[in-house]
Amino acid sequence: MNVYDCANELAKAIKESRELQKLQEAKDILAKNADAKKMVDDFIKMSQEVEIAKMQGQEQDVLKQNKLQELYTLLSLNNDAQTYMNAFMRFQMMMGDVNKTIMEPITRVVGEQ
Repeated sequence: MNVYDCANELAKAIKESRELQKLQEAKDILAKNADAKKMVDDFIKMSQEVEIAKMQGQEQDVLKQNKLQELYTLLSLNNDAQTYMNAFMRFQMMMGDVNKTIMEPITRVVGEQ
């Protein structure tokens, strides 16, 4: 079994996946709604900042957590933003599962770093 051939097959499967297709459709719709796009961009950026801070062992920023919750509430009121975020989360879950599957044999041999 050639790893590179498998990687290319995986890339093709991801491109053809329902999750990526739905994400692309939602992204195209979101691009036409500047307000919704800004909300989504702000939410994703702030979510990543909060997650990075957690991973670095930093204390939770209550103000950021509250702002994140406010943004989420606003997103849930906007159909385009909500549709995009749902598609984004489903795609992220799929990619997390794929990554876990790929990393399992490597972790067994190398260990977690």
